[in-house]
Amino acid sequence: MSESLVRSPAPLRLTRDVLAHLRSVAEGFPVARSARRYLDCSEESAAAVHRAAVDIAAAVARRAGLGPRWRLLRVPQLPAQALAAPVSIEEWAESKGYDGFSYEELREIYEAENGPLGADRKTKQIERMRRARMELLQQLEAYAVEPPSIGDPVSAWFPEDLAARLQRAGFHLLGELRAAIVLGGRWWRGLPGYGPVKAGQLAAQVGALVGWPPAPTWAASQEARGLVEGAHQLIEQWIAARTESEQTGRAYRREVQRYLVWLVSERRKALADAGPDDCAAYIAFLRAVPVEWMSRRNAARFREGWAPFASQPSIKSQRYALTVVNAFFAWLARTGELRRNPWDLVNLRLPDDPDESLDSSRAFTPAAWTVLHDHVPQLPPAAAARMRWLLEFAQGTGLRAAELLLGRRADIRARDGGYWVRVHGKGARNRFVVVPTSAMRATRAYFSARGLDFDHAHPNTPLLARLDVPELPGMDAREPGQSAKRPDAEERRQRGFLSYPTLAPAFKRFVRSALRASSLSHEEREGVRQASLHWLRHTHATRAAEAEVPPDVLQANLGQADPRTTAGYYRAQEQRRMRQMERAFGEAGGG
Repeated sequence: MSESLVRSPAPLRLTRDVLAHLRSVAEGFPVARSARRYLDCSEESAAAVHRAAVDIAAAVARRAGLGPRWRLLRVPQLPAQALAAPVSIEEWAESKGYDGFSYEELREIYEAENGPLGADRKTKQIERMRRARMELLQQLEAYAVEPPSIGDPVSAWFPEDLAARLQRAGFHLLGELRAAIVLGGRWWRGLPGYGPVKAGQLAAQVGALVGWPPAPTWAASQEARGLVEGAHQLIEQWIAARTESEQTGRAYRREVQRYLVWLVSERRKALADAGPDDCAAYIAFLRAVPVEWMSRRNAARFREGWAPFASQPSIKSQRYALTVVNAFFAWLARTGELRRNPWDLVNLRLPDDPDESLDSSRAFTPAAWTVLHDHVPQLPPAAAARMRWLLEFAQGTGLRAAELLLGRRADIRARDGGYWVRVHGKGARNRFVVVPTSAMRATRAYFSARGLDFDHAHPNTPLLARLDVPELPGMDAREPGQSAKRPDAEERRQRGFLSYPTLAPAFKRFVRSALRASSLSHEEREGVRQASLHWLRHTHATRAAEAEVPPDVLQANLGQADPRTTAGYYRAQEQRRMRQMERAFGEAGGG
């Protein structure tokens, strides 16, 4: 659990003690003294406990449908001198026994003792506010025995705007929000405008509402560590034989190690003893990973706070995990490390998630794409030139982010009356990708904006460059016909090649800035708010499929080994399917 949760005040319920404290404060009693008296807290925590009491009372008032008056509870403490109910001059005179005095004489004596007669406008306003707050607290007495529940919707306990943001982030119930907070990590990433500070305040409110369950703990046994360490050499040999990508290798290693840890922890078996029943049990385990196996805390593997999973894996993630583990065991069987692959005897096909949205797409819609282009001129000139090229070239070629970042001048070549870019891509495979006229025109313009002549620039000049002027700016061209070896890390630095950690967040900031300035509907903005660089590749593939580019052509352009991956883009062509079905059956009469 995060540090902000550990330091939050003890969970509160809307008890009669809480209401007594709030009434006491409304009557002018000092907050610290009242909190110590009614809520049994220390001097240091009194202010935090008071805020928690206000939060819980306001949440109950909202849930009870008492209108906007819950805001009265958040009004700072009223001035003490304005809280005393004024005594009329008649009541005062009677209490003092001043009989036989004229009104003017009584007024002079009264004001000498009590100050000017008659409250001013501000005092009257404060008194009305005090009475309204006391009436609200009186009404809340009826709800003092109704505690919040983890099954309550967030809309019942939070203001409408915050509840709407929570629901869009996938938190519909208090229990869902609490579970995400307990797991740790940046659970607030889906909440616009929230950072660690505001997230900590929200977490404190959740804790005040429903409290915190015992923090899930997971500790790897010595046997599990031993199996993972013992299989390390085999895992690394398999990864080396299967891929050269560091990113892919990390993913493979994670999935295999997860399985091995599970095999020892849950089945008490070694790698060579795994059978088909263990494989079936792991499939069932992935469908409902226990909460103690999950943690989003930033901790090293097998250290305190770490767990094998960050969250419940989706169906897609489960399929990926099974594919990886099956491939590892198949390799072990082929190399003779195992007698057989137990996964061969198990059905690896998982059903689709019934709640999965069929409308989800990671491609920019034409309207969102227009918004991005229209926002480019708002950037500084150098950044605008780079972003304009990125949008045009990525949409035109569909290159992966890593392929774009390693692209250089020498990779673009004239062939067959057009231009192609040579790519050394995923799986260390080479391919040529068509560079459409629009992308080539954008490339020349981008080089010109950097002070370069595309036709005469050095072969190793990066296609996508940093904004600062590099040590080797790019016009130290070689003689015609003289080739250039691919640059090493040092030369890439000198020539201003851009890195993924620099480009990825810059692109996300650009997308969000463009959306804020756009007239897109809320739904359209939310649909692309989390867009990443990879969306550019999906946009290329989706637009190509919509333009009825043949699947084999698109597969070759994308460099995808499995045609089923490419076929996924063609499922989204609902408008074309609708036109065809409408043409066939739209005018058919009943009979």
